[in-house]
Amino acid sequence: MLKALQVLVNQLPKCKMIIKKPPATDDAFIESNVVKRFSPLARQVLAASGPIISSAAAGMTNGFSAILLPQLQHADSKLSITEDQASWIASMAPLPMAIGCILGGLLMERCGRKSAHLLLNVSFAVGWCVLSTAGSYPQILAGRFVTGLSCGLVGPPASVYIAETSDPRYRGILLAGVTFAVSSGILLAHLFGTFFSWQTAALLCSLFMIVAYLLMLVSPESPVWLLAKGARAEAESSFRWLRGYDPAARQEFDAMVARTPTAAKGKQEPAEETSSPYGRREFLMPLATLLVFFATMQFSGVNIVAFYSIALMKTTIGSDNLNEYLAMLIVDLVRVVTSLVACVLLRSVGRRPLAMASGVGTTVSLIGLSIFLYFQTSIPLYRNYSWLSLVFLISYIVFVGIGLFPLPWCMTGEIFPVATRGLGSGLTSSFNFVCFFAVIKTGPTLFATVGINGTFLVYGVISLLGTLLLYMILPETKNRTLQEIEEQFRRGRTKQKDAEAAVNGSPAAPAGIATIS
Repeated sequence: MLKALQVLVNQLPKCKMIIKKPPATDDAFIESNVVKRFSPLARQVLAASGPIISSAAAGMTNGFSAILLPQLQHADSKLSITEDQASWIASMAPLPMAIGCILGGLLMERCGRKSAHLLLNVSFAVGWCVLSTAGSYPQILAGRFVTGLSCGLVGPPASVYIAETSDPRYRGILLAGVTFAVSSGILLAHLFGTFFSWQTAALLCSLFMIVAYLLMLVSPESPVWLLAKGARAEAESSFRWLRGYDPAARQEFDAMVARTPTAAKGKQEPAEETSSPYGRREFLMPLATLLVFFATMQFSGVNIVAFYSIALMKTTIGSDNLNEYLAMLIVDLVRVVTSLVACVLLRSVGRRPLAMASGVGTTVSLIGLSIFLYFQTSIPLYRNYSWLSLVFLISYIVFVGIGLFPLPWCMTGEIFPVATRGLGSGLTSSFNFVCFFAVIKTGPTLFATVGINGTFLVYGVISLLGTLLLYMILPETKNRTLQEIEEQFRRGRTKQKDAEAAVNGSPAAPAGIATIS
């Protein structure tokens, strides 16, 4: 009896150890039970919906003057304006856009991506409400100024927030949703102005900001920004809400933590990491790439064609009885469909192939449009072939819409390092609107100096040169994490060649030289 009791006592520690050892936790199983109704993709789409709708309001701002000015200049208008006042109303929105981009970049770095969106949605709503209740010329100018400033504010935060909250597999299509929203916003503004007064159209536009604000309220803050601010727990919670618990998401979050300076407390940082982040290769190369990209996009005439599409349609069709509103809506519809196609292509095609195809197609379309407009306007025999000019005009809208127009906005949010993402996206977006102003300002002078066909020839040559530059410097970012993209720019071509040489067994450059890129 005593021996049996002793054996039982001897077994107690073993039993205790078995009880203390917990079973392995399956986080994926827990996550699937906690969030059964919404997949990670659905949650990422929800988070991207707020910025996308805000971007649609930016498109409405760009398209609003096309329906505002004709109604104000109508004989039955209660508020009459002069030609000089009409030009100020049209230019008052683009005027503060460049400043708004820089403010938007600084605001999202200081207050967070989510807070920046909430503030700009309020600003947008105020601008539209001022327009809808405007009863005088100064009030219209004030409403246009506020909506233009808000249009600039939404540029950097929208692309950055979507890039930082989306899976690399879906980042391209979600970022392309921004340009799709801009095109859709232009179409919606024109539709509202076709069937309603400009005051009612402005009120309808303001309703979209309420929806965008509510969507941002239920969306999380960017985990990348939270990590940069040292909020590790909040960043992980936000990341898990967006991405779930699968192994790839785990690995990406661990890499994100490792690359965040505030997450590596107590570790000795390299000398290059302690220098200013704005003088490093991983900031300067993306900056130069996007400056070239935005200049190529704007100086290939994307906004000139949009502004003068009705006149071009009349010239190519050769009819003075063309309904202006119908022509405007046709061009808008082609632009929206092309933006939708761009969303699909960015999901399956790399950035570089799409940029090259778009650049070459844009160049051929512009030069072809220039040639056939010359023959059509100079030689009576070729007036019966005006449909060829129309084909080149439509093909231009398609080619520029699938690559040159959406890609720089998509890459704004994904190729800058997190430490410089706010200022980098703000500077490049601001540069885009400066180019936009320059193109619009010089367009009429070019038309008067070299004619319509000569103007499009100039834009075609610029498109060709820009495409050649992009071929040399544009990186591929499809299906790569933000950390991998940053490392790609940091490594540079020299280190990449050295690494490939080491793998292939060929002699590499000396270590001291290989570190200088």
